[in-house]
Amino acid sequence: MLRSTLIGVVALGLMAGAALAQGKMDCGKAYKGFWEKLDREKYAKISAEQLAGISRLALRAYDACQAGDEQDARALFERLDKMKF
Repeated sequence: MLRSTLIGVVALGLMAGAALAQGKMDCGKAYKGFWEKLDREKYAKISAEQLAGISRLALRAYDACQAGDEQDARALFERLDKMKF
């Protein structure tokens, strides 16, 4: 009985690991994509303080992603996408 329970736990762990690997977010692509989407005209009109804040928020999203907190990273990148400049 102990052996079958152990096999079940190992199988469940492998399935969970495979599911996590499939949905893994590409942190660098998301970060770079945000900056590529920022229009040059809008970028030129942003104050230095606002640009610094946006940069910090983008880095916070990237750091969350790198740390494995994809839910927070996605929320932060979505927040950045919704910002009006």
